[in-house]
Amino acid sequence: MSSSTNIVADYYCVSHISAATIPSSRLSDILARMHQGRPLTKHSLDFLQQQNLPGLYRLACGEITHEAYITGLDPASLSKHQAAKVANETKETALQALAAHYRVRKTNHPSGSAVHEVDRETERKLRRKREREADEAADKARKVRQAEWKAQRERNCELAAATYRTCAITSGYTELTALDLARYFHLEHVAAAASPPMSDLLTALFQGRTLTEHEFAFLIQNAPSHLFQLAFGKLTIESYIPIAKTAEAEALAHKARKDAIEAARIAREKDPEYIAMIQTQALYKKYEISLTDESLRPRMTKLLQQIDAGNRLPKEEWMWLSTAAKKHFTVELRNAYHRLEADFHADQYRRTQDPWNVINASKHYRKCAQPKTALELIDSVPHDRLKQPKVRSAIFTTHGGVMRDLGQRSVAIELGETAHALMPKDYRPCTLLGAVHMELQHFEKGHEWYEKARERGAPEQGIDSELRSIFQQLDSVGREAMKTFLLAEDSHRYQWLNENNSQRAKKRNG
Repeated sequence: MSSSTNIVADYYCVSHISAATIPSSRLSDILARMHQGRPLTKHSLDFLQQQNLPGLYRLACGEITHEAYITGLDPASLSKHQAAKVANETKETALQALAAHYRVRKTNHPSGSAVHEVDRETERKLRRKREREADEAADKARKVRQAEWKAQRERNCELAAATYRTCAITSGYTELTALDLARYFHLEHVAAAASPPMSDLLTALFQGRTLTEHEFAFLIQNAPSHLFQLAFGKLTIESYIPIAKTAEAEALAHKARKDAIEAARIAREKDPEYIAMIQTQALYKKYEISLTDESLRPRMTKLLQQIDAGNRLPKEEWMWLSTAAKKHFTVELRNAYHRLEADFHADQYRRTQDPWNVINASKHYRKCAQPKTALELIDSVPHDRLKQPKVRSAIFTTHGGVMRDLGQRSVAIELGETAHALMPKDYRPCTLLGAVHMELQHFEKGHEWYEKARERGAPEQGIDSELRSIFQQLDSVGREAMKTFLLAEDSHRYQWLNENNSQRAKKRNG
């Protein structure tokens, strides 16, 4: 690591920035040019601005002195710089010691290397001399600039003080308010201009009082650059005014554009059509529906609004969802539909005490994944209302289905068998028992119960649909065993098991 690079990085308190201490890096080259008092190109200034080093950028532009730059540095950055500086110095000392040791070892070799060592030492001395001369030239240039700025500051203060005295002795003169000062300096658009710290500084500039280093540091952090340049002597009041007016006009134009955008947003959000559109979008998002066929949108929107308002769907809408719009009948929409149906039948039961309403409500609670709610409702039915075998069998079957959902399959089997004993010709207890035994991987017994259900009128399509669902829920070993059993029973009827395997293979390879 070059010692001169470290010196420059230390001068600007940026030793903690690695690029500043790496010789020939873009940042170290820029810092070296600044240290030597040479002007920077626009590209170099742009690069500095992009590095998020505002103080260093202003210093490079000549807007602030080195003293003001140091004063305005963030304490945390200074702390990091000091730590890095100590680490760099330690490393440099170690390198110098190693180099000295190496030179001592070299002198023991009787060759021409000693001559080369002398040449290298001469070259180093010349380089250090050039660096010192460059530093001296840079210091001289800085001192000249600082002297010019100081003289201009004094002239600015004298002119401001004279103008203020003239105004103060005028009849009826009153001191300017914070707002008046902001207007005078064309800073009305700056929010901080009317605050006490900034207002006090503007008062000082208006009256021609010399600012302290602390006040200059405050301006660096909080004021537009052209105000700092006026205060520091980089600008006269005559050159400041057009710059400030331009900045003010740009800021006001920007504010006007923002206000117009905000006003348009507020107007748009008050528009009934816009409100309706946003509400509709929220409904589709809530129920996870994405329509590609716009012809379905009016009917689907009306349907979603009904569901979301807590209104049951007419039978024809339910049929439409189950057929033409089946691919849009999402889990979220299905759950909402069944919850409304379940709550309706539960309310009917509380009003009429008819146990068939409990059976209907429980069916829908199960379909919206709320078996515990169904169980509470079933448990609330008094036994003296279950006198007829048909209703008792239906309650036991429904209860068994709920226990199946809750994972209590032995209880579900017991309830299913009781229901079958009460109504031996009803297929519903048989389908319950077939499903539970299949889930337990009692495939032969499960198949027997499903056959009994089919003989008693259970739709074959419904049985196969339930078998597909059970198959998907089993683990890989269970699926393989179930597949082997069913294909052995009827390879044609259960050929979907082979199709299912093909689809899974495609997904794995896809």
